Amino acid sequence: MNVNDNWHLSVFTDDHIEPYLLNYKLLIQDLPELADMWPDMDDFEHHHYQMMFMQTWGTRSTLGALYRAGQLTPEQETELATLDDELIQHLDEANFCYGLDLQSIAQLFTWGTPLAQSDEIIYIPIRPRTLSEIAPALAALDMRET
Repeated sequence: MNVNDNWHLSVFTDDHIEPYLLNYKLLIQDLPELADMWPDMDDFEHHHYQMMFMQTWGTRSTLGALYRAGQLTPEQETELATLDDELIQHLDEANFCYGLDLQSIAQLFTWGTPLAQSDEIIYIPIRPRTLSEIAPALAALDMRET
C-alpha cells in the first residue's frame, strides 16, 4: 500500500476501532456455542449469523489496514494479535459455521496482523485432506527457519 493510499484511514478513530475489536472478539467468543447450535438452526438463522460474520469480517479487513498504517495503539495491536490467534484456534468451528477456511485465515496476514511480527509459534488446526491439497504449494516454498 502506498503511503498516499492511507488518506481514507484517517477518518477512523478509537470510536470506530474499539467497537470493531469488540465485535471481532464477540464473534470469536461465540464460535464454540454457535457451532454446537448450528445443526439445529433453520436457514433464516444461518443467514442471520452469516450476515453478521460478513460485516465483522469486513471490519477485520479495515483493522488490518489500520494496523499496517500504524493507527492502532500498542494495546489495540496486542488485542488484535490475541484475537487473530484465537480465531485461528477456532478455525474448525469458523469453517463449520461460516465456511472460513485456511485460505481465508491466510487473508489475515495479507490484510495485516501483529501476529506476523511475532516469533511465537502459532498452531493452525488443519485436516489432513486440506494439507494434501496444499502440499504442492508448500513444497515449492523454502520452509527452512531463518
